[in-house]
Amino acid sequence: MRKISSLISILLIVGLLVGSVAAVADAKESTIDIPKVGVQSIEVLVNARKVKFPDQKPKLENNQVLVPLRFVSDKLGGSLKLKGKEITIVKGDRTIVLVIGEKTATVNGKPVTLGLAATAVNGRTYVPLRFISEAMGEKVEWDKVTKFVWIGSKDIPELKDIVELTDIKPYEHYFEGKESYKESCYKGCKLSTEAYVISSDDFPFTINGEALYRLDLAYRASIGSVSIRSTTTDKGMMGTTLVYLNRDSEVMYRSSVTYAKENAGDFRFYYNSVSSPLLPEIKNYSMKQADFIGIIADYPGFILLENPFK
Repeated sequence: MRKISSLISILLIVGLLVGSVAAVADAKESTIDIPKVGVQSIEVLVNARKVKFPDQKPKLENNQVLVPLRFVSDKLGGSLKLKGKEITIVKGDRTIVLVIGEKTATVNGKPVTLGLAATAVNGRTYVPLRFISEAMGEKVEWDKVTKFVWIGSKDIPELKDIVELTDIKPYEHYFEGKESYKESCYKGCKLSTEAYVISSDDFPFTINGEALYRLDLAYRASIGSVSIRSTTTDKGMMGTTLVYLNRDSEVMYRSSVTYAKENAGDFRFYYNSVSSPLLPEIKNYSMKQADFIGIIADYPGFILLENPFK
């Protein structure tokens, strides 16, 4: 009996010690600051596909988005006429008239007060996106989480439906000594022989039914670390693993950091370390070193994202 009593006492003490250590660990994790995402670009999507603005980017003023006037004819199908400061837009049975610098417009002759006037910047004309789109009969939604303006359908396509598979051979030198990173268990676990080569213009897309909206750089100023934040609907514990593929240096395989996971409604945010003074192997790493970011997924081909952070 004495031996049993002693054993129980020892177990209780060990349990208390373990509990104390766990409590300390929880306390430390609870005080860790979540990385802060940097400046995010404003993206306009028509039927869930990102619109490219090669020279004039959308602008956010007073919580309203302004877009280049040319967007109206190129993407919304309206015909334009610019006479002095007066802009006339015609689509079907709708006629919209705006005057640059004025907050009053007309739709089929009826006056409408604008929250933001059309404006001219460096000889280029910007118009309020929501007013123009809705006046032309399009549904518009602003998402402050993703910084996306949705016009029309929000049905996000599967990646394999928007990008064709290509041979992975031209990219195999990135995996020298790390060939196992190409393994996919999509249909039996084996090394990928094909790849989806994508750019940031191809976002958003779904992978096996889960949406990936965007990748952004995020910073923990307190220690000077850099991460990549993914915005997704993936509700997994670990999130997506990323691989930073460098031509002249070691491949960097980075799982998401579990303590930094965040939830915001249907969205999930995961963080994959880029550089940190606390981790010797990536202390001096810069995202500019990578040519591609590999997105690890059990998919028909390996996903290679052209590095948007160079």
